[in-house]
Formats: sequence, structure tokens, C-alpha cells
Amino acid sequence: MDIPPPPAPEPPAQPGQGHGPGWPPPAPGPQQPWYPYPQPYAQPYPQPFQEPARTSGLAIASLVTGIVCCVPPLGLVLGAIALGRIRKHGQRGKGMAITGVVLSAISTVLAVVLVVSGAVSAFWDGFRDGIDEVKSTRSTMDLRKGDCFDVPGGELEREVVNVTIVPCAKPHDGEVSGSFKLDGSTFPGDKAITALADRKCWAVEQEYAMDSWALPVEAESYYYTPSTRSWRLGDHSVTCSFATTSGKLTGSVRNDARRLDADQVTYLRSSNAYDRVLATGPDRDRVEDDLPAFKKWAGEVSQVLGQESARLRERSWPAAAQAQVSARAKEAELAGKEWAKAAGAADAEAFYLHSGAADRAMRQATEVAARGALHLATTPPATDSGGSSGGTGGADGGTDSGGTEEGPGSGTGSGNGSDGSKAV
Repeated sequence: MDIPPPPAPEPPAQPGQGHGPGWPPPAPGPQQPWYPYPQPYAQPYPQPFQEPARTSGLAIASLVTGIVCCVPPLGLVLGAIALGRIRKHGQRGKGMAITGVVLSAISTVLAVVLVVSGAVSAFWDGFRDGIDEVKSTRSTMDLRKGDCFDVPGGELEREVVNVTIVPCAKPHDGEVSGSFKLDGSTFPGDKAITALADRKCWAVEQEYAMDSWALPVEAESYYYTPSTRSWRLGDHSVTCSFATTSGKLTGSVRNDARRLDADQVTYLRSSNAYDRVLATGPDRDRVEDDLPAFKKWAGEVSQVLGQESARLRERSWPAAAQAQVSARAKEAELAGKEWAKAAGAADAEAFYLHSGAADRAMRQATEVAARGALHLATTPPATDSGGSSGGTGGADGGTDSGGTEEGPGSGTGSGNGSDGSKAV
């Protein structure tokens, strides 16, 4: 028979509370069983991550639209939709949606009031006018031939940075007749520029408005010259123009070779050449003060009149104008001979004698008849000077007046631009 194995030995007793050295003996009565290993603590199950509620994009859009007021009713619509979605989906942004609705409601009411009262129309007209003015504003450094313009405050004789371009058919302060470049890379000085502008602008203007008799009485010759600052910015040109300080010009003063017929252009170029050479007389009150200079000038006048007479005789004129133009050519020839005698005068008395005879030979009635036959203006201008007038120019001021190579003109200078403006 089989003998069972002996039982396994019991583990040694572990001292618990109340057992072992140093502990009092246990109290009599039943004892709680002792577990050799501690029981594990209960562990809670992990909870899922809770994503925070999102802010409604429509609420943000409603608030922005309400603040900007670009489309007032849009903020109302966006805010109402946002409030519905916030309630349904638990989104955030209720305050923003309500604020957007309130601001949009106020803007909508104001818009309705403005439309009913006509204020919107007035505002839009003003806004559009402002845009048009900005678009038509141009630097005086960029003016072009044929531009009609207004100057700020209507003050022509001062430093000007920008002007407003306007249609020539509307009232305006001035009209650009052309420009010319200044030589050299160094600023020549205001006095030198003014003197040159006096000479050259008259020739420029005579090509732009060839029939000076057709110019409005109030139209005067002006020019814009570079200041020291605008010169450094690359502005090396003088802009010539017709302008007025009394009222406004209406309509263009332009009557050049593009708008006149060939007969009119030929006659006017001959007549204008005579006007220009007359304006170059010596800057003296009496012939006795500088007889040699006056004799030299008389020779130049004689030469120009000879050329005028030849040009008028050589051309084949319309039958209706042939007799009148021929009479003018004959007078030019006679006057040229008298000026030639003045150029050879032995003294001032002889000079006065022949220059006076030359003046009498060129009768205004003959010129009026020739002009009428060619359909040109027949009312002589109030003054026959082709002068140019200038405004502010030199840093140290100064005055330049009297006849020069191509025009009599007088220009004054006072002050200088420091902001890139051109001086008038």
C-alpha cells in the first residue's frame, strides 16, 4: 500500500499587531484573521477627454460686420443664425452674436434714415468728387502741353507743388503752352532761369497760340521754373503757360498749326517774326543813350521785314485774300527799307526820322484787312507787347525786365521752393 507523503510544514507565524516582543498580549476572544499580503487599492477607470466648446464663427462674423457697418443687415442675419446654432450645438460666442445683432440693427436704422433724408446721395457725390480731384491732381513737374489747370487758392504768383487738371471747356486758371529744357547739370540760378524764360516762353507761346489777336484779354504769359530742390529731383525744364489772375479762362486758347490752315500759318509766322524782333530793342529810354545798339537792332528789323515781304509775295493765296496780303507785303518791303536807313543813321535825329517812317508804313488797317480775308481775328489786342510775367523765383530775389532775344517780358524773383515745387 502506498504511504502518503508527509504534510508540508506550516509557514512560521508572522507577528501582527499585538504579537511579538514589545507588544502586549492580545485581548481574549476571537481574533480577525491575518492576511499575509496587503489588498490592492481600487483603481478608478480612466475618463474620456472632454473637448472645450468651440466659438461660433458666425458669431464672430456678426460682431465684425456690426462694427464695420459695411452691410448693416448682414450682421443681423449672421447673428440670428449664430444664436440658433449656439443653442443647438452648445457653442460659445453668444455675447458676440448678440452684440453684432445690436450694432447691425443700429446701423440698419441709420442707413434707412440717411437714404430717406438724401444724405447718402450727398455723401456719395462728395466722395466721388474727392476721388476725381485726387485723380486729376498733378505735380507741376509733370505738366504737359495742352493741360488746363487750377492752382490751389487761385494764387498764381507763388511756389506751387501740385495743380488740378480740369477740362479746358470749364473755367480754369491756366493752360500749358509748352516747355523747354535747361542746359547743364548745375542749377543755373533763379535770375538766369528767369531771363531765359522771358526770352524762350514767348516763342513757345506764339507757336501754341499763333494768332495773338484771338487771345482773351485776361490771358497773360506765365511760366513755372525749377526750384533748387526740384532741380535736384531731376526737374530741369521751364513750363510756359497762359494764365489769368482776374477771373478764369474758359475754353482753350490753342490755335496752332494743327488747328489753322496752311495760309493762316504762313501769314501768322511772318507777322509774329516781326513782332518778336521789334521786342528785342535796346533797353534804353532814348536813342542818344546807345545809338550803336539801336542801329544794330534796326538792321535786324530790316532783315526780318525783308524776309516777311518775300514770304508773302512768293505764296499763292486764295483769290479772296490775294489783294489784301499783297498790300501787306508791299508795306513790309517799304518799312524794311526805312529800317535799313535807320541802321545807317549818322546820328540820333536821323534814326528817329527813318524809324518813324517805318512805323507809319506798317498800317494797322492793312493788317486788319489781310487778317479778315484769311478768317483770322481782326480785333487788335489791347496791348501789343508779348511780355511774360514771372512770380517767385530766386533765393535772393531780383528783377529782370526789358527786351531780349525773343520777347520783351519782365520777371521778378522772391524766395525759393524747398519742397520740390516749381516757382511761378
